[in-house]
Amino acid sequence: MAKIISARAWANNEVAYIAWRLDGKIPGCLGFEVTRVYLNAQGKVARRPDGKEDRVRCAAWVAFKGQHNPHWIPQDTGVWPVQKLSWRDLTLRKRRDKMTRRPSDAHVRYEIRPVGDLKPGLTPVPPNGHDFASVAKRDKKGRPIKKEGKTVTEKVPAYDGPKRPLGYLAPAFSTNDIHVTAKRGNFRSTFTNGILAAQWLRNVLNEDGVIEKDELINKIRDPADPHRKYLAGDVIPLITDFLKLPGTFYLALYELDDEELVSLLVAHAPCIHIILSNSGLESKEWDVRNRDARQRLVDAHTHIQHRMFNNSTGIGHNKFVLHVPPNGKPRAVLTGSTNWTSTGLAGQTNNALILENGSIAKAFLEYWKRLESDALPLPSPLSEGMSANNQGAALRTANATGFSGTLPGGARIKLWFSPNRPERRYPKYKDKPTPVPPDLADVFRLMRLAKEAILFLAFYPSQTGKDSIIGEAINIGIKDSQLLVTGAVSSPMAMPNYVPTQKDEDENVIQTGASPYTYDNGNVSLVRAAAIDDHHLLGDLGMETLTARQGFGAIIHDKLVVIDPRSPDCTVILGSHNLGYKASYSNDENLVIVQGDPALAAAYAVHILDVYDHYRFRAVEADLARKKKKGWSGFLDGNDTWQSPYLTHKKGALSDYFAQP
Repeated sequence: MAKIISARAWANNEVAYIAWRLDGKIPGCLGFEVTRVYLNAQGKVARRPDGKEDRVRCAAWVAFKGQHNPHWIPQDTGVWPVQKLSWRDLTLRKRRDKMTRRPSDAHVRYEIRPVGDLKPGLTPVPPNGHDFASVAKRDKKGRPIKKEGKTVTEKVPAYDGPKRPLGYLAPAFSTNDIHVTAKRGNFRSTFTNGILAAQWLRNVLNEDGVIEKDELINKIRDPADPHRKYLAGDVIPLITDFLKLPGTFYLALYELDDEELVSLLVAHAPCIHIILSNSGLESKEWDVRNRDARQRLVDAHTHIQHRMFNNSTGIGHNKFVLHVPPNGKPRAVLTGSTNWTSTGLAGQTNNALILENGSIAKAFLEYWKRLESDALPLPSPLSEGMSANNQGAALRTANATGFSGTLPGGARIKLWFSPNRPERRYPKYKDKPTPVPPDLADVFRLMRLAKEAILFLAFYPSQTGKDSIIGEAINIGIKDSQLLVTGAVSSPMAMPNYVPTQKDEDENVIQTGASPYTYDNGNVSLVRAAAIDDHHLLGDLGMETLTARQGFGAIIHDKLVVIDPRSPDCTVILGSHNLGYKASYSNDENLVIVQGDPALAAAYAVHILDVYDHYRFRAVEADLARKKKKGWSGFLDGNDTWQSPYLTHKKGALSDYFAQP
């Protein structure tokens, strides 16, 4: 009988990605049970206090046809198995039954075991004991019933419909051991949990029977709210622990409005040197978002430079903190894509990275001093527009050369800072191509050297992906059909098949636009963030929240490229840089390129896979609905035909790549 022939697990400090390969169709296979196995310091299976082995069957929510999960209560993959050849273990850290998180710094491996309908001769999948659940008792309007101020609960079946007893079709196949940690040599990397299009979050918001306007944004603005902490993951602790170190800090920030982080800066005002740029235009005023935090820093006598562009050409887009210990030598820098806002921390996908290296920290400090010397004229009041404000020639010239170094262990690093072209904005010529900025020329060069895969996440680097990593990745993938090119973006306008609507002078539509959710061209796959917006289309999956506040802010805010993550010569590209020409020509930015660090590449690859896989399903369904075509039923298949597209290679390119031994 056909079997699993290889399986591998990959992880960062939040999520694990497990992939496996088959040598053929497994008859009667209804999917796979996936079990997380905790390991002790000797690499053996750990024991719980009661003496039992510490094994956890991974949580699952999607039922078989004929069953229903109306309360969205998790079972596990021994009840509702995985009908694909990969799995994202989202509950590796994030519990779904309570707002506490499992500890980091754990060692685990996974066991994958095929299951089918229980028949004579098969070992039955043992029951999990989750037959019933306590839920809030609700009135006819769906509101929880309360008595003496407490919610009345009732015991209900964990799911509706007949049970489907399953049996094991073969022994379990074990993956490699993995370390769940944020610490990786010279780096500490972490990621937000800000994927808001999720059923658990919808149920949280609907606990009182109604989802109020701005309920979610108000929750993530509250430093004490448990759901904010859950969504922010380890990013807030990473920032707060960093800023509590003894010494001096140099910050360059774009947006700043998060109460917890602003209070932290104010509390450490004597140690803080901050360049705070302006936030965007709101109600015809600049810097509305940063205004309160800016005033609090001024009142606390913080050393602050107001870097007010106050125009639509350039922005001070950095989000980094440099630490100088009491000995006076730069020690470490914290950078990444995370804006210091409530939405940046808990309402978007983002990453944060600490680089602990004196040479790197020194290069960032020199850039910070260049920014400080490049002072911009101040508007009066600070909310007024300043159309002529832009970076000076000295800053642009100094940034045109990158910093190169080698880290302990042999990984190579390259730093780029923006703006790094002499032009104020990136030109678009009719008779010649736009010059490629030096930082992106370096990125494009590395992308063209890719041998196996290019993975990326981006917000909105450019319209239709031109003059950015999106267009470059697609062109490379089309030329090399063996190269896996996979990515996800936030803005519909970043999609290569986006077509803007065109109107005449009288606002009559002369060309109808197109805003697809997916782009697929052979080995190239690109999706944009989407949510389930029709409760009736997908079984028990209810309508979701896409952003923290309707029509407000980014969804995918990462700026990431990972090249050949399985290779010792892998590459990770990250920072504040939006990965398009405009960022290099017009913005204050930082870009970090790390080559030859497989552990770091694995962490960032898993984050990309997590975001891509989550939105891939939703984007496909949204495109089918847009074309008025039938999509997925929302339930597991009742037979073994689900395997066919994987065996014919219509699906599974990613899992096949990551499952290789």
